[in-house]
Amino acid sequence: MTVKKPLRKKNFYLTILNELKSGTNLTKIKDKLKISKQQLNYYLRELKKKGFVHNKELGWWELTAKGKNPTKYGMLLKEDNVRGHAYIWEIEIENIPIKWNKRIELLKQKNINFKLVGALKTTPRIKVLGRKVWLCNDHIRIFDIEKSSYYGETAKESRINSKLVAMRVVRAVENRLGIRLNINRIKFKKEHYALIRNQIAIDQNQKGIIWRIRDDKGEVWVLIDDSLEEGGELETIGKKSFKTNPKLQRYMNDLKDTSFKVTPTFILNGFNKQTEMISQVTENQMMFNENFSSHVLAINTLSSEVKRLQGVIDKIYSLKKDNDNLNSNCSKT
Repeated sequence: MTVKKPLRKKNFYLTILNELKSGTNLTKIKDKLKISKQQLNYYLRELKKKGFVHNKELGWWELTAKGKNPTKYGMLLKEDNVRGHAYIWEIEIENIPIKWNKRIELLKQKNINFKLVGALKTTPRIKVLGRKVWLCNDHIRIFDIEKSSYYGETAKESRINSKLVAMRVVRAVENRLGIRLNINRIKFKKEHYALIRNQIAIDQNQKGIIWRIRDDKGEVWVLIDDSLEEGGELETIGKKSFKTNPKLQRYMNDLKDTSFKVTPTFILNGFNKQTEMISQVTENQMMFNENFSSHVLAINTLSSEVKRLQGVIDKIYSLKKDNDNLNSNCSKT
């Protein structure tokens, strides 16, 4: 009796789509992912149902127009997974060429199309792998494609996926211009992270309510939109978005785990009740302390009185003893 191995819990949809972008050899894809032929066929059939791939001929699969658009990949993932997008990367030039100040002439010699950009229109901009690349004095600035999206279960995972693309662009720039860039110093100058198909975002979108939450400097750091056209996504933007997104994700997951019962209001009310209880206990303790002090004073007073009475009794007893001795002596006389 043979038992089929169940499909792994790992989500291979995105991986297979990315592999099909660079090659259609199913055997290589299967071996690279370490899955069986049956498992690969299962994923391909599901991707076909969702409109991401089509079977051109027997054993030959290709991406559809939808499959070539990474922004649409969100429907393959769980709600509140993270979509990283709107990236701008900067990379230092490791060894600035001697004639780098005349790079416009270099571009003309190499027949590379360029456009002058920037405030003074003096910075040449070229296109590499579909990305706009600014050739600045001591660094390269790369603007990612507007519709590009990088998915992961966390902001960190989606950021890593985006960095792999940035590294490919950097290598292409090096080869085209003959310069050396410091690939280990890729800086994220701009990045947005969204919780996809977020239930609160969907509800607010359906009601026509717009969220733009600003910080104390007036800059928007949280907003609700529907870039994926999947109902809505809750997005963190700005310089701190990479750090704020994980906190927002944990907060949303906590809300979901408690069926949205544990809200800030719920916590505040609970805190107020606890404060009232503590105040009551403190008040009772103060009353007890006050009563206890009164009792101690009464006990001390009673103790003093007992000692005084004991002294009186001792005196009476001594007088009686003296009187008895006197009477005894009189009798003898």
